[in-house]
Amino acid sequence: DAVVMSWWDYGYQIAGMADRPTLVDNNTWNNTHIATVGKAFASSEEVAYPLLKKHDVSYVLVLLGSLIQYSGDDLNKFLWMIRIASGVWPDEVKETDFFTPRGEFKVDEQATKTMSESLMYKMSYYRFGELFPPGQAQDRVRHQKLPAVGPTLDYFDEAFTSENWIVRIYEVRKDDELGRDHKLANAFNAGKKRKKGRVARRRFALE
Repeated sequence: DAVVMSWWDYGYQIAGMADRPTLVDNNTWNNTHIATVGKAFASSEEVAYPLLKKHDVSYVLVLLGSLIQYSGDDLNKFLWMIRIASGVWPDEVKETDFFTPRGEFKVDEQATKTMSESLMYKMSYYRFGELFPPGQAQDRVRHQKLPAVGPTLDYFDEAFTSENWIVRIYEVRKDDELGRDHKLANAFNAGKKRKKGRVARRRFALE
């Protein structure tokens, strides 16, 4: 059975509607379990991936209200996730790392490196810019213009996005067949594609 990681709010719904176990749910009393989910969402892909693999997580679900102005989404709950995780791992998850020098919680060009590289940020905004003209992506809940270049994913694959982009589900990639780190494998494959493209263009020019 595929294990789903989401914030605890949706645990019962996932179990009841999809008949899938979740890492935490509405009845989770162990604060460390909830903090683990918070840590995963607050961490980079590189840190979150082994954590999810350790807990046999197959899918990750996030809610995004940025398109239709649904303010009850996970980005608006993200600070609570960070705070709970920080209470268990204060040296690894620091709330201040998610705020700008002016003390603002930003998702636009001013977003901190920790924020923009977090799993929550990446899974929320992955491909979101495709819904807008180039460089015009807007988060309609937080009223901020998003960076022209959106986030990429190396350790997860998009499995489902609902019509209004509220429900977003990602599959945790299986280990690379050659034992490589996924990020390095993706960079290698991208390099091969670019090389093939250059060779093809040279051949076309010679013809």
